[in-house]
Amino acid sequence: MHRSGLPHPAESRLADLISRMREAGWEPSAEEVAEALWLARWASADADEAVSPDPVPDGEEEGEAAAEPSRPGSQPPPDERPSEDETGARPPARHTPSLSTVSLYAPDRHGGAPSSAFPVRAPAASTLPGLLGLQRAMRPLLGYRSRVPSVTRVLDEAASAELSARSGAVRPVFGPSRRPDAELLLLMDASATTSVWQLTFEKLRQTCERLGAFRDVQALCLHRGGPGLAPLIGTGPDRSATRLRPADQYRDTTGRRLTLVVSDCVGSLWQDGGAQRMLHRWSGSSPLAVVQPLPPRLWPRTALPGESGLLVRDKGPGGPVTFEPDGYGPPPADDALPVPVLLPTPAALGSWARLLGGEGRQTVRGAAAWVSPRHHAMPAPPAPQGADARELLNAFRASASPGALDLAVHLAAVPLVLPVIQLVQEAMFPDTGPMELAEVLLSGLLERLPDVEDSPGPRYDFVNGVQNLLLQSLDQGAAELVLKHLSEYVTRHFGKGTRNFPALAVAQLSGRTADVERAHPEHDEPEYDEGELGEELFAEIPARVVRWYRPVRPLPDQLKDAERLLDQWRVQRDSKLLREAHEVTEAVLLAEDSEWARRVLGRVLFAQAGTPEARRDPQRRRRLLTRAEHLLSGEGSDRPATVLARAGVRHELWRMDGDSAWLRAVVSDLSEPFEDEEPDQATQEDRRVRLGRALLDMARTERDRTSAEECATAAAGQLREAADLSGAAGVPVQRRAAVLLDLVAALRLTGSADHAEVLRLLADAEPAARADPAAPGGRNLLLRWARTLARVYREAGDLQAADQAYEEAAELTARDSPQRCELFIEWGETRLLRDDDPAGAEGILREALTVAPGSGPLPGRAQLLLGKALLRRWKRGHFPPDLFEGSHLLELAARQSHQAVQRAESWRLLGDARMAFPDARPPFTPAQRAYQDAVSEAREVPGARTSGSVEAARALHALAALYERCHEPRRALATYREAGEEWQRLAGMLAPVPWEEAGRTRERIESLEAGEATGAQ
Repeated sequence: MHRSGLPHPAESRLADLISRMREAGWEPSAEEVAEALWLARWASADADEAVSPDPVPDGEEEGEAAAEPSRPGSQPPPDERPSEDETGARPPARHTPSLSTVSLYAPDRHGGAPSSAFPVRAPAASTLPGLLGLQRAMRPLLGYRSRVPSVTRVLDEAASAELSARSGAVRPVFGPSRRPDAELLLLMDASATTSVWQLTFEKLRQTCERLGAFRDVQALCLHRGGPGLAPLIGTGPDRSATRLRPADQYRDTTGRRLTLVVSDCVGSLWQDGGAQRMLHRWSGSSPLAVVQPLPPRLWPRTALPGESGLLVRDKGPGGPVTFEPDGYGPPPADDALPVPVLLPTPAALGSWARLLGGEGRQTVRGAAAWVSPRHHAMPAPPAPQGADARELLNAFRASASPGALDLAVHLAAVPLVLPVIQLVQEAMFPDTGPMELAEVLLSGLLERLPDVEDSPGPRYDFVNGVQNLLLQSLDQGAAELVLKHLSEYVTRHFGKGTRNFPALAVAQLSGRTADVERAHPEHDEPEYDEGELGEELFAEIPARVVRWYRPVRPLPDQLKDAERLLDQWRVQRDSKLLREAHEVTEAVLLAEDSEWARRVLGRVLFAQAGTPEARRDPQRRRRLLTRAEHLLSGEGSDRPATVLARAGVRHELWRMDGDSAWLRAVVSDLSEPFEDEEPDQATQEDRRVRLGRALLDMARTERDRTSAEECATAAAGQLREAADLSGAAGVPVQRRAAVLLDLVAALRLTGSADHAEVLRLLADAEPAARADPAAPGGRNLLLRWARTLARVYREAGDLQAADQAYEEAAELTARDSPQRCELFIEWGETRLLRDDDPAGAEGILREALTVAPGSGPLPGRAQLLLGKALLRRWKRGHFPPDLFEGSHLLELAARQSHQAVQRAESWRLLGDARMAFPDARPPFTPAQRAYQDAVSEAREVPGARTSGSVEAARALHALAALYERCHEPRRALATYREAGEEWQRLAGMLAPVPWEEAGRTRERIESLEAGEATGAQ
């Protein structure tokens, strides 16, 4: 504490640290926190500087002071640095990161300026609106006193230690306690509507933490324990990701802990009576209340129907709260207890605060519900069976507030995802709050959809027919305004370089559709844009709104109408359009089996196989592709349009199962020109593009190097001719840029690519790649271009230019996507090639490991490279944690990697690390086992036992060196010879051989053989 009596900044930061740990799911004990602080105090030689907080100037917030703690080797603040006049020279220029980004690494631990780092955006915690008014209303809680006398004097540890040291005996010294006595437990009902009340819960938590009335504020979640079982409490709403404990472990019998339960009281926890029975057990010993976000007129429909009346607290500290209802209904049971029910408003919470914190007998107007020790279960409300949409809407209009009704009408124009719902409410109806939102969500007009991985929040949809009825009440101008707000959300959430379907819908509603119609691709090609899968969520509803206000009359010819729907889907991405096209073509094909109907249906099935729903269900996707291939292979399948469509389907089937027979079929179909191709340059260009891409994929998968180079050369020829035809064929510039990138990839695989020519092709593709990142596939095209440029620079040895290209590519990847992980792994591997940046790779690879998926080959690769980066930094600075963490990551990679060659490299590097451990002593058993495992894994690579293995030779050389250090020359010589045989097999197969390493093996063999000859003499 300062002498002024205000909390010391270090105490505030400690409280903030403990609060953040609890939010993350950790509940440290006091002993664990003390030990962690003690370790941090002695972690470095400059610990005094690291832990000594600077005094906070008057007028500054403590959060600002805590945001820039003093670190060893950090630069002084700008106002404390010597100026140019003082030093006589201008200080060197230094990169200053944006305030909205954080660096992936701390400053160099040995002093000096921090190394260059890749900035990663971190969302700043914003202050919720309305906190000041809520805090002012709850201020009377500062006067709350429990029945148990508070501790007025506490042990002064510093004074006790000083007096005991002077007197030679233990002499405790007590001083006045300045900390509040009361505690607060905030519980949020972890039901299906948890996320709806998250903002209310967070506002309550922040208010109570800043109030200064509580020594501790805990924010936890209340879970159902099962039928007939007591509730459980955990740190988060997800049962699978939190440790659950019986709720009664948090029960307080002293009266010092106040409890607030935030819940709408409609979930299963309340329907079976478990929550009410828990409230009865708790309310007899300490104050509690239920914060009910629903409006009072809906309370009778919940499992805790509150009624208005007078809340009374008896005279004396911690007196019990009684309730005098206004109504004249039947009296409660003798063993029933009242529980205050509060709205999340300053008025209601302020009345409760005055009730508990005031002196003497207190009475306030409020509401309460009765709970009993054997509270009976309530039947769940019956679900509407076949209710008409108009009846549901009429019932909602009869009971809903005006704000809730207006909100429901405007939500008909947006996808019902919780963040979007809250956005529309805040933008269009700022005077409404969680009560109006709850009315809409619990109105029966919506149904909860299953959660999907790429959704930004819980998803809902209107009951069938309700959306169209609501759109009848929504003016077109209001719909455009709502979609504009949604467009801004998509831009903020996914970035500017993404397909913005709401903006596209606004353009269509306003009549600006010329540019939109030209934006869609002209060919049946799958669009692999992993970062844009989430955006499909925002395509369907805007498309429905456009069709509602601007309906398109079906064409008389059903197949032409199906083709129109397919083209419309390419623009709007509404899966309903594909379903309509599918139904139309199926009906036509059933009536008359024709080549045109089979081709159109095959194209529709191919498009359906590329939707996010199909990608999440591989079996369904395979069925769609298999049937499309069958339809496009029937009678009349030799027509150019059918052959091209069939080639696309077969290429996609190869991507699914990796069977090269599909690629060979594509090459066989497209190798010869079509009979009527010559006058149609667009068909020529399309055939050559598809053929070139099939040959390119064959070159990538061919094991024989000569065959791979032949396929790559043929692919380059086809793609070069396609690029030359693109101007005359009138294809979009983005398609030509994609062809040029494929051509660059083919040239790099030929083994004889001209670096100048490759750079010229990339320069030719750059304007089109940068032209419109928001066009369909535009962001992925620009990402491909930047990544290809980085690879070309890397192969040419220009690592600095490659680094800049990778940085541009990183800004185009979606957050938490496998595509981002793969890019960062490649970038980190490039950084490892630079000797002038020992710490540069670490931060990039840590980011790769952070966004790596839970399974697959990427996590093991990231662990291997990060382990290598840490070991390289250890060799420079000899900081032991780098060695230990690197060893841990390498062992994880050795045990989890999918590829044998990666496991072999991981074991070998782990052996090197174990040899460097401070306690490593002969016979170096842990390192020996790692080297032996590396040899075994290297020989599991297909063909390694006959053609040799670089990793096996390296591991054998390291194992032989270990034997030398153990003074076993004969064993070392035999192992060196085994490594030499591996190098010879590699050379005999004309494989690339690191001759410097092979030379070192030969030198050790000659040296040991000379030693043997000398010993024999």
